[in-house]
Parts: sequence; structure tokens; C-alpha cells
Amino acid sequence: MFGEEYFKTRKRLTDVVLRVLELAEKTGAEKTDLLENDITKGLSNPFLFVVCGEVNAGKSTLLNGLFGADVCKTNVLPETDRVQWYRYKEQNEDKLITPILEERYRAVDFLMDFNLVDTPGTNSVVEGHQKITDRFLPVSDLIFWVFPASNPWGASTWDFISKQPPEMLEKSIFIIQQADLRDEKDLDVILGHMRDLSQKRIGLVPPIFPVSGKLAMQAKLDQPFGDGLWRESGYPALEKHISEIVTDSPARRKVLGSVRDAATTVLRNIEDMIELRTRLLEENESFLREIETEVDKERVSQSSDFSIKFAGMREVFTSQSEEIKALIQRQLAVGPTLQSFFSAENIPKKIEASLVDSVKTAVEQQASDDGKHLVEECRKHWETVRPRVLEKLSIPLRSFEEETGGFGETRERFITRMGRAARQAVVNLKIRGGLDMQLANRRAHLKKWLYMVLIFLMASGVTGAMKIPPDPYMALGLLAFSVIFFIGFIIRAKSTRQEILQSFAERLDDAKIPFADALGGDYRDGVRDFYIEYGSLLESVRRHIANAKLELQPNLEQWNSLFLELKEIEQDL
Repeated sequence: MFGEEYFKTRKRLTDVVLRVLELAEKTGAEKTDLLENDITKGLSNPFLFVVCGEVNAGKSTLLNGLFGADVCKTNVLPETDRVQWYRYKEQNEDKLITPILEERYRAVDFLMDFNLVDTPGTNSVVEGHQKITDRFLPVSDLIFWVFPASNPWGASTWDFISKQPPEMLEKSIFIIQQADLRDEKDLDVILGHMRDLSQKRIGLVPPIFPVSGKLAMQAKLDQPFGDGLWRESGYPALEKHISEIVTDSPARRKVLGSVRDAATTVLRNIEDMIELRTRLLEENESFLREIETEVDKERVSQSSDFSIKFAGMREVFTSQSEEIKALIQRQLAVGPTLQSFFSAENIPKKIEASLVDSVKTAVEQQASDDGKHLVEECRKHWETVRPRVLEKLSIPLRSFEEETGGFGETRERFITRMGRAARQAVVNLKIRGGLDMQLANRRAHLKKWLYMVLIFLMASGVTGAMKIPPDPYMALGLLAFSVIFFIGFIIRAKSTRQEILQSFAERLDDAKIPFADALGGDYRDGVRDFYIEYGSLLESVRRHIANAKLELQPNLEQWNSLFLELKEIEQDL
């Protein structure tokens, strides 16, 4: 293959251009520079080789040797009476474009990168020569002037060459075809004469290659490849020169350079867009952090209000304790006290259960009110978030009710949590244990007084029944002592009840602050969970930003890869 390095660079640049355009599409970058004037089409334009020479000079055989296939007809009689333009197509097809121009499509891989123009003999129709000059020679990459080894002095060919401008001659080479018909000495003489004649007629000596298209074709068709015939055909030197022309073609390298420059410009546009999107992403992340900070401040604010809210809760605890003290007073009255000596009543348990229920109910009511307040605060904040998110990120967020359902379940969990915390806080005060001890001491003390009452009452009954003198004064005296001890029992029952009530009131008063503090941790955790759930409403915003970041990262990596590849191509060029 001619110019492998060139085609390798061209293929690589084509691949880079396609990926640059793809990345530009992804990032929304301006890509006009790569599309303007169809600049990238120059990458796929095949090289154009034009073959000129007299009739039966061996032009078609030369081309067949280059093709490696019997594409051009060869005959003793002239076969080329018009310009034949060989191009690639998967299906062979011949199209007559004008009376002197025929397009011949062949499924030969060589033609994908190299178009060949086989011309009529320079000693034939003049009109055809003019068309060739006007259309093909100026845009050709290489012009083959073919001379038959039997007579390389044909006047028509030399006359035609002499009329060519310098730019045509600079891309011309001379081919002495059918060199296999001459021996080496004859070829040396012919080459010498051609150099002299060329210098005289056109003022320069183009590269001259004696070749045999017949041997080259035979070498390529042989299986295995005929190395000896190939070297004998003279084609290795010719193809090496063609390869150098292809690789070093200033015009083609200019096209590659132009495409590379355009790709570099678009890549800079992409870099600008990536930087812009990076800044926007950073701004969006900052915007999200700002909202999350607002949510956190709301949480801290609601949590810090605990001391204020539960100053009232301490009073609730006090008001509930008044009811409990009334219950204690009733349970420790003389009648119930006497009854407790004869039936097992767990007064401390009853008192504790009553205190737990009343305080739990009060705390749950407070938590219910606070829950409503939290929901309302979240709703107000959400209504400020929605328009800001829509304006900044173009993300439509649903209403608070649609997103949360009013936070009904969250509020119920908050109430339940605080109710459990209140119950545990009351139990932790160990009121029941203290009352147990006090009531046990009171019961033991009052039993002594009751025993004395019973003893004197029994003694009075026995003395009266036995009429022990002085009768009945002895019985009446003992009965009087029984009454006195009973009165003392009543007085002690009331005084000890008051002592217990006083002690209980002091304990409840001392327990107000520990009680409130015990609820503080659960309250703050409940508020935190409330706002964590509220913060989850921003998940769609987080996903949007996260997806943008995930999309941006591969774009940045691809940009870096393309930048390095363009730098390497620049060095190759």
C-alpha cells in the first residue's frame, strides 16, 4: 500500500474528528469549524493519478500492474479512445458521462484511496487532450507520462509535456513501459537520452522509471507472490516513489493540518463548555448545600427551642403532680389506710401508673402540637425551595402535600417516640421505690398505734366481762385508753400522710428538670429524624446534580484523550 504512514495518520485524524464532533454534540459546543465548507471531506478524497502517453505506450498495462488486477483492457489496437476515470464501487459499473469521459467503477480496494485516470493517446483526439488539461491535470496528485521502451521519442507526447505549466511538471514522473523488451545497456542509453531531451524541452528532469507492467501483473497474480519477477519489473522503485509522494504531499498534509486545526478549535470550544458546565455544576452544588444548610439551621433552631418548650413541659409535669398528690391524699386517708392493713393494695404502683399515664398524655399532646408546628415550618420552607430550584436547575418539584402526604406518619412517629420517652423518664425517677419505703415505714408505725388500740379495747372487753373491780371503772378506763390511742392513730395517720405528701411534692419538684432533660435527647433526635425525612425531598435535585457530574467526568476524560491525540498528530505532521 502506498503511503502507509500518511493513511495511518489520516485514519487516526478521521477517528479523532468523529469523536470530537460526538463530544461537541454531547457538550453543546460550537462545531461549525469542523463542518464549514465540508472541511472533513478533504480527508476522504482519494489521490488522483493521471496517466498520459501515446497510443499503445502501455498505459493500461501500467495501471493493471498498479491495481494487481486485470482492470484495464489491453490490445495491440487502441482501446482507450476516451478518458477513463477508475473509481471504487462495490459493484462494477461503467458510466459514459460525456463523449470523451467514462467513469469506470471497480470493486478494487486500491481505488478506495487512489483514483486513476487513463487517457487517450497523446497522438489522438486534440479535444480530449484539452479536456484532460482543463479538468484532471490541475487537480491530480501525480501525472504519469508513459513512453514505450521501443520508441520513447514520440513527438506528440513531448509536445504535450512542453505545453504544461511548471506546477504540472513538478508533479510529473516519466515511465518507460515494456522495459522487459530491452536489455540493460539499451535502457541505460535510453535513460541518458531522455534526461538530455527533458532538460532541453522542459528545463528539468523528472524521476524516470523503466518498468514492465506485464511482469508486475504476473508477479502479483502468482501464488505465492513472485518476488523475482516483481524486482525485475522495476515496480519496487516506482511504488516507493509513489509512496513518498503520497506521504510527503504538501497539499494533502495541508488538508490534514487544516482539519487538525479545525478539530483543535472545536476542542477548545468543548473545553470552554466543559469549564462552563463545571462552573455551573459547582454553582448548583453550592446552591444545594445552601438549601441543605437552611434545612439544618431549621433543625437546630427547632431543637434549640426545646428548653423553651419544655419549660412549659415542666409546668405540665407539676400540674400532673398535683393530681397525683390528690390521689395520694385519698389513698392515705384514715379509711383506706385501715383497709390497707387487711387487703393487699399496691398504692405506689397505682400512683406511678397514674403519673406515667397523665404525664405521657400531656407530653404526647405537646409533641402533637410541636409536630404540627414542624410540618408547617417544613411546608413554608418547601414553598420557598420550589421556585428557586425551578429557576436555578429547571427542575419542577411537586407541592409539599404531593411529596409528603402532609408528613402524617412522620408526625405520628414523633408523637409515639416522645410518649415512650415520657414514660421511661417517669420510671427513671424511681418514685415508686421511694413511696414503697415511706409507706412501709408509715404502715409499721401506724400498726403500733393500732395494736395499742386493739390491746386496750380487748382489755376493756375482758375486764368488763369479768367484772373486775373496780367495776365498771376499770373497763371504762381501758376503753378510754383505747379511744385515746385511736385518736393518736388518726392524728399520726394524717401527719404521716402530710409528711409523705410533702416529701413527694419536693421529689416531684426536684424531678422537673431531670424529667425535661431526659426528654431532651429524644426530642432532638425526633426533630433530627423529622428534618432528615424532609431533606430527602431534595433527592431529585441531588440525583440531577450527581448525574450531571457523572456525565461531565467522562467528557473531561475524553477531552484529555482527544487533546493528547491531536498533539501527537500535530507532531506526525
